[in-house]
Amino acid sequence: MALDAFAPFRIRPGPALAESEATAAESGASPLLVDLSEPLPSGLAARTLARIPAGSAVDQEEACRAADGSVAGAPGLERACLHGAVHRRRVADAARAALDAGHAGVLLDRPDAPLALGLFGAGFSKACQEAFLEQLRREYGSQLEPFDYRRLAGEALANASGAVTFDQIHFGRDFWHFRNDSVPQAVAACALPTRDAARAARRPFTVAARFEAVGPAQFAATRHLDAAVFPLRPPSHHTGAAAGRLWRAVLGLRGAAAELPGGASAAEAARFAATLASSGVGVALEDGERAAALAPTTRLLRDLLERRAGLAFAEPVVECVVLYSAGADLWTQGLHRAAVEEAGEALARAHFQWTVAVAPAGPRPGGVLVLAQATALSAQETAAVSRFLTSGGSVLSFGPLGQVDGAGRSLPAFVPEGKPSGLRVGDGTIVTLPPLVPAGGVTT
Repeated sequence: MALDAFAPFRIRPGPALAESEATAAESGASPLLVDLSEPLPSGLAARTLARIPAGSAVDQEEACRAADGSVAGAPGLERACLHGAVHRRRVADAARAALDAGHAGVLLDRPDAPLALGLFGAGFSKACQEAFLEQLRREYGSQLEPFDYRRLAGEALANASGAVTFDQIHFGRDFWHFRNDSVPQAVAACALPTRDAARAARRPFTVAARFEAVGPAQFAATRHLDAAVFPLRPPSHHTGAAAGRLWRAVLGLRGAAAELPGGASAAEAARFAATLASSGVGVALEDGERAAALAPTTRLLRDLLERRAGLAFAEPVVECVVLYSAGADLWTQGLHRAAVEEAGEALARAHFQWTVAVAPAGPRPGGVLVLAQATALSAQETAAVSRFLTSGGSVLSFGPLGQVDGAGRSLPAFVPEGKPSGLRVGDGTIVTLPPLVPAGGVTT
């Protein structure tokens, strides 16, 4: 199945099946997406991805727990324990059933749903706490005695006068890292055995996912996927260009699609689709009037990518490179990513040629490296930035720069603080401007 112009289209069996197929064909969307439990006409399975709920719990045994001991999620919308053997086995078995039923692949639906509940909303089930203790022992030594982390978190919440962050709880940074790591681990627990089974069956089989949020955990999970659907929830002054370029930088040549805001009109959806198509990003799960409005862009994108065999344009002209740091995104809880998108949108409005880099490599000579509220860069990233700067590069920093260790703890500054008029550092120049996004103004 070609994933170059990934735009999954949800169809529903029954009397409306033929109409849904026709709408998908007219809008240029593919692949078709169905629920695994729904009966399909003969031959249709080979053209569909089976949707598998990968973050929700089917019963109390699968459900995760919050810091207060309650079931994670709302009644009827319980979130699964991503470390639970029962949940992982169910998802993996469902993927194998889709393979055996002749489907072209699976779409793991919201495998990040437990993480979307925040720091204390999930992750406190017995399986999660056992896995967390094991991680702490690997980090700090096997002599670490077992303890009730749920009780510690519950006490921190009960005694707090306001919001509680990972800085205010014992092992809080380790726990936040652990919670984020649980998403790619759970995706891998399904994807790896499914790929092994597909190879044994000697047939291609797509493993994709639809995520509930965007962040470092979801980006890390895409390493195990062929394609991904991310929610696009841009501020009113954004076009979606920066988000699309960020996703493309993370996914490379793998399929990427956006799930557009529910309240967008057909005209607004068409504008988003056109902007996203410039990065090779499709639009997913559309129907009705909006699907028809997206059809010209979807067909054009598919035709272009097919003629280029999925390859990007060679040697694009780039004036600015905006660095995205997964670690900074993690430790700022989305503030860095929001600033990266804000910087990208500003560069686009100013008609600069820009791109996103996810590896700490500077742009070519004459280019500008843009760092947007990069207050938690890793040692590898800071070394690359310092090397680029001192060798004659130009750095534009929105807000002060900072580096952290593996647990997100601040380390001494690695470059002098710049100023709006510019500061020479070695043979290069660093310009520092005010932050683009106010602290606390981020929704993940």
